Amino acid sequence: MDVDSKDNGTQVATTPDVARTGTHPAPLGTIPTQRSRTGLAGAGGGRTRRTWFVVAGGLALVMAGATTGVAAQQAAAAREEQRAEARLRVSSVLPVAAQDVRVAGALDSQAVSAVYGATRAAAAASAQQTVDQANATLAASPQAGDAPLVALQGAAGAVSTAIAGPNVSVAALRTAAAGVAAPQQAVVDAQAAWVAAEQARIAAEQAAAAEAARQAAARAATKTTVRPKTSRGTTTSPQPSGGSAPAAPAPGGVPAGGKVCQGSGGAASEASAGAIGDAINAYRSANGLGTLSVSRSGGLTSHALDMAATGGIWHSGSDNIVGCVSNGSASSLVSAWSNSSGHNAQMLRTDVSSMSVGAGSSAGWLFGAVRFS
Repeated sequence: MDVDSKDNGTQVATTPDVARTGTHPAPLGTIPTQRSRTGLAGAGGGRTRRTWFVVAGGLALVMAGATTGVAAQQAAAAREEQRAEARLRVSSVLPVAAQDVRVAGALDSQAVSAVYGATRAAAAASAQQTVDQANATLAASPQAGDAPLVALQGAAGAVSTAIAGPNVSVAALRTAAAGVAAPQQAVVDAQAAWVAAEQARIAAEQAAAAEAARQAAARAATKTTVRPKTSRGTTTSPQPSGGSAPAAPAPGGVPAGGKVCQGSGGAASEASAGAIGDAINAYRSANGLGTLSVSRSGGLTSHALDMAATGGIWHSGSDNIVGCVSNGSASSLVSAWSNSSGHNAQMLRTDVSSMSVGAGSSAGWLFGAVRFS
């Protein structure tokens, strides 16, 4: 290092650069002048301003990098804290959500059970109505025939069994109820056919009876004989089973072998055959015997009308017993028959199961004719 002296007497140490360039470095703590565009130093020499700023910029970058690193760490910590809080919230919500799912499932199951229970109850009520209707049809159709009645009873019984079964499905219950319709209709049709046939038969018998009454009235109008007095309750001898040919009527009066019912005769009308049959059955029951089925006979009704119009009784060949009583009472007629051993034996027969009856009346008298079979 060289020592240079100034005019003021101060010595300054110089570096070799000073010796080479003839310039002095900038004093410590001063700001270097900016280098020109040509790269020459400004007045006074020393380091350029660009060099100074490079150093300062590097320091700023270091400081900025340090600041940025701290901020990133803080942001990462904040994010981790947020994630931890989120996990905590999720972990606290999950059990409640799972419980909600279980509760919702239970409620759904209860709702399904309630709906199914209501549906089955409605199906059972409808099926019971079907059974009730079938039973009503059975009660109203006694003449429908054995086969249709048995089929309907079986179908209705199957529905009753399905209703009582706790594990029978709604579909099976509805299927069983639907199976009643066909046999029920068959019973209704069969009963209707029987009723139609019976009405036709009754109409035919009534027409025949009306014709017989007309003929009897015509005969009565031409009668000229005087009838002898007889008892007020009269019967003829009982006709044997199987009957015999009717006696020939006397002109204008009771046939030979018949009996006169004094005070009767003239206009005749049909009386209740059922009342006579019921009275005979009551008498049989009083004697320890079973009752017989009762049916109205057109032929016997015609004969009873003939007797009522003529005013006497006789066998027609189709009856077992005939009789007349003045008070018009069926029980009185049965009582008159019971006073005759032959007639009484006929009413108490044990080899028969039914009776056919015809009845007529005139002038308050009741005339009856009965055949046992």
